[in-house]
Amino acid sequence: MKESRSRPVEFSRQDVAEIAIGCCIMAFPVATAEEIWTLGETLSTVRALLLAVASIFFLALLMYQLHHSTVAGSDRRDFALRVVSTYGLTLVISALILFSIDRLDLFDEPQVALKRVILVAFPASFAATTVDSLNRSQP
Repeated sequence: MKESRSRPVEFSRQDVAEIAIGCCIMAFPVATAEEIWTLGETLSTVRALLLAVASIFFLALLMYQLHHSTVAGSDRRDFALRVVSTYGLTLVISALILFSIDRLDLFDEPQVALKRVILVAFPASFAATTVDSLNRSQP
């Protein structure tokens, strides 16, 4: 029976910290760009949601390539949960960064706020996954 290279399906404190750090590396510079603020106002909600779905899809592909290339059938649920959890944590951190720079008008313009969070989370989720995988790639 073939063993997995690693089983990064359970979150440890170290995983959460690595994901948060990786997210911040990309989320802060993206969140402070005026283009993201403007795009959050002009992008349709449907297109923003399509971007979120695409982000989850490509995040799953990246995670699969980095450390799940031998996922067994029983691990698929755990793998999917890890992908969704990573993206969810990235959304929360992206929202906190936007809130801290006063660009998350959650009560005045909730749709614009959600679109901005999705736009920031798109690249941040990939950075978060990459930083999380760096520790696993070492022997």
